[in-house]
Amino acid sequence: MKMNHLVIAGLMMMSAPVFAKSGSVGAKIVGGVEASIGEFPYIVSLQSGSHFCGGSLIKKNWVLTAAHCVRGGTVKKVVIGLHDRTNAVNAESIAPKRIIAHPNYNARTMENDFALIELSQDSSYAPVALNPAEIALPTDGSEIMTTVAGWGATREGSYSLPTKLQKVDVPLVSSEACNKAYNNGITDSMICAGYEGGGKDSCQGDSGGPLVAQDENNQTYLVGVVSWGQGCARAKYFGVYAKVSNAIEWINNTAQ
Repeated sequence: MKMNHLVIAGLMMMSAPVFAKSGSVGAKIVGGVEASIGEFPYIVSLQSGSHFCGGSLIKKNWVLTAAHCVRGGTVKKVVIGLHDRTNAVNAESIAPKRIIAHPNYNARTMENDFALIELSQDSSYAPVALNPAEIALPTDGSEIMTTVAGWGATREGSYSLPTKLQKVDVPLVSSEACNKAYNNGITDSMICAGYEGGGKDSCQGDSGGPLVAQDENNQTYLVGVVSWGQGCARAKYFGVYAKVSNAIEWINNTAQ
């Protein structure tokens, strides 16, 4: 469902993680590979008969996804621990209790593309940690690599989704570089990742899913939510993600 693709909150009393530079985050989503079973224990599949969006378990009974995924109240169940969409063995299927879109979500500009889903019961899977602070990109030419995962299309325009969970590694990109393609449409609520030459990206069906990075201690943090972009993996058009650090106060106040 991907479209034609900072202040540190005081509630999280922790220092900002120092994210590792290129090489420390492991390498269809476009241009990706199949994830290992259990590699993303926090990833969820939002379903209404079948998979249509992703999400991330951030507490035992709360999921963070994209606001554009939940418009119309189509989430019938949240499936956690899924790898093969045709084989739900060991996966949990939990009904949503409440769905709360960010109050400042703008469907036209895609600002604040966040939604929280309270589950009707706790999950047994491990949640992912939230990134609480703005990420400073390196100035020495190195990159901060991130990983995005999902069951989305493996190429732009495809009407079929892969059965098994896919992942792809993409570097974070500055807002300035991203804005060159998107006519200054990148706001503080967004973060961009990808390659100028294209080839690797999230795509339709990945929306709402996780963009994660590891710090220097190999701790995984959720830094973004798959949101939008111009097509999938096109040259010069980076993937745009809802920036978790920008909504951390709302997330913490709401997911209680």
